[in-house]
Amino acid sequence: MRRSRLTSLLVISLSALLSPTATPEEGAMSGDCLRVENRALAVALDRATGSVLRIASKRDGAELVCARELAESFRLIVRASDGSHTTLCGRDQKLVETSGNARQLQLTWGKPLYDTEGRPHDLVVRMAVRLAAESVEFRLSLENESGHTVREVWYPLVGDLSSFGGQAAATETVVMVPTSSPWIQRTQPPFGEHVFGYPGQMNMSFASLYNPRTNRGVYFASHDKVARYKAYRFFEERRGDTAVTLACVQHFPHVPDGKGFRGPPVVVRFHPGEWHAAGAIYREWFIKTFGLMDPSRCWVRRETFFQDAMFLMPEGTLNFTFRDIPRWAQDAVDHGVTSLLISGWHRGGHDNGYPHYEPDPRLGTYEDLREGIAACHRLGAKVYFFVNYQPAMVESDWYKRELHQYIEMREDGGHSSVGWGMGTLWARMGHPKQMTWVDPGFPAYRRELVRQFRKLAEIGADGLHVDKMFPGAVNYNPRCRLSPDTSTWEGAIRLTETVHEECRRINPDFAMSFECNWDRMLQFGTAVWWVGNMSVVRSVFPEMAETLAILAPYDYLGVNNAVRSGHAVLLGPLNCARSIGWEPWEGLADYVKEVKGIQDRLLETVFLGEVLGQQGVELLQGPQAGIEYNVFRNVRNGEHTCVLTNSDLVESRQGIRSLGSEGSGQVRIHTPFQQPVEADLPVEVAVPGEGIVFVQELREAR
Repeated sequence: MRRSRLTSLLVISLSALLSPTATPEEGAMSGDCLRVENRALAVALDRATGSVLRIASKRDGAELVCARELAESFRLIVRASDGSHTTLCGRDQKLVETSGNARQLQLTWGKPLYDTEGRPHDLVVRMAVRLAAESVEFRLSLENESGHTVREVWYPLVGDLSSFGGQAAATETVVMVPTSSPWIQRTQPPFGEHVFGYPGQMNMSFASLYNPRTNRGVYFASHDKVARYKAYRFFEERRGDTAVTLACVQHFPHVPDGKGFRGPPVVVRFHPGEWHAAGAIYREWFIKTFGLMDPSRCWVRRETFFQDAMFLMPEGTLNFTFRDIPRWAQDAVDHGVTSLLISGWHRGGHDNGYPHYEPDPRLGTYEDLREGIAACHRLGAKVYFFVNYQPAMVESDWYKRELHQYIEMREDGGHSSVGWGMGTLWARMGHPKQMTWVDPGFPAYRRELVRQFRKLAEIGADGLHVDKMFPGAVNYNPRCRLSPDTSTWEGAIRLTETVHEECRRINPDFAMSFECNWDRMLQFGTAVWWVGNMSVVRSVFPEMAETLAILAPYDYLGVNNAVRSGHAVLLGPLNCARSIGWEPWEGLADYVKEVKGIQDRLLETVFLGEVLGQQGVELLQGPQAGIEYNVFRNVRNGEHTCVLTNSDLVESRQGIRSLGSEGSGQVRIHTPFQQPVEADLPVEVAVPGEGIVFVQELREAR
């Protein structure tokens, strides 16, 4: 039978079974289907195997329908003691118990379960299928008495993705995944096989299926309160002439014999619109579950520019000592920069000595550092310190004595070898200081890091920047107390919670930033490094900002582009070896002072506001040569500001017909080194060569 006819017959059959005229008592387990439904959704599962056959919206008819012979609900990958692997498919198992009502079902597959070779395994799998308003939630647990390790757990298997939008529009359906890149990852039919890890490749834990013909989407997300690694898998299954594309969340719990696994809810929800609508659903759940650091409570996030210096380089070069801090800080403050990051301050210097986060004697003592911080505070500046969680020097006595017990290990028992050697000629020749990754999932290691970081707060530090916060996906260290897929991630969360709590007890304004591509850190700080790691995230969490570094003395365009994009700017003259008072930086430092002054006056819009891109403004003509622009909206009062930059060496003029939708028709134009000018729309704006201009909507007529 051709696939199209089979699908049509299946839709007709299931539509009858899921008819809303059936009573709850009749409908929960009718015919050869199990059924749950509410006013918004109807879900059908195979009565014999529990496979997911259909998920349908009763509001608009959108649906996912899967051919019965390829439908499934879960899949397990089991690893034997000899290292071989076998697969257990849910469609091959028989339900032994079913209970529930028209809103939720409890399904049980009892032992033995059979792998694809027909071999029995003493496993019990349970799945809860529950309707909650507009969503259906799937949650799986298992008990392992097989004598082997359940390496992977896939659930729910939802499909057929190519059925979404109906047969006529199926080829237009696209899967959208928020990856750690500046854009959304789009996968179109034929889907083939794609796997996206979270955290890692994905920086938020949801995917969106979207059909542009119908303008309907499907939100597919793991609502996991536990920090653990997982993957979103999209793959094709085929039997004869019938093929379907399935989606699932793939877990890696490595459940040993005699233990169990309880997975998080995986949510499926229909919605109008594309992935931004899915992002809004995810945002609501995320904030309700974890919270989100408010920029008003995070001084680091509110700073548009900051000065960074590496006091001690890994090969021993001294750029500054702690006694130089007042002069170094004064140079920044003189140019309007009041956020100061001290790097390379600890034993061994930058990219050396980790995780000894104590003052290097060549730079001074804790008391010298305390006095330097106090001097910054007298200037009106705040100071935070560059640290890491995971990197550890393998040559150190501490590592040889203790830390080697806590490392992140591969499945073969080995571990990574990393090194950077910032600014070191020997490192650039291929010989950096050798390090490996240590797992903060070990309580003893967490306690030592907390002790060191708390000491910084006690001497007056205003915060920490946690660098290289990229835990290993799965830690096979046999000493782990947490499961391999959880230890590194949950360890980082527990460490950050403790550091944040204890340091804020000393200094209520203590703040943190992170180099990472993981949304969970946004509950502690919304300033992240670098541009590109979290760009998609800002569409869902506009409270967040990425960072761009300016290291060269004449990079006016770099400053303009960063400000136009709403990025925080790291100022690190001579690769972070000088202050911005360094003579070659004189012109750029004066320019930064002017631009920052305007940006700070418009802070709530152009730095803390929503990034609209090229929406919200109407040009008199298309962008002129060299002109780029970005529109921001103040989330408090709705005011719009358009930031224009010019990459040409000569002035260019850009006409603006309208800005915003509720303004007075008047704007205020801010140009560095000039007084603001007010004008009526439409207006022609002059943008200097290699310059920047801010056009601010005035909500009330002057």
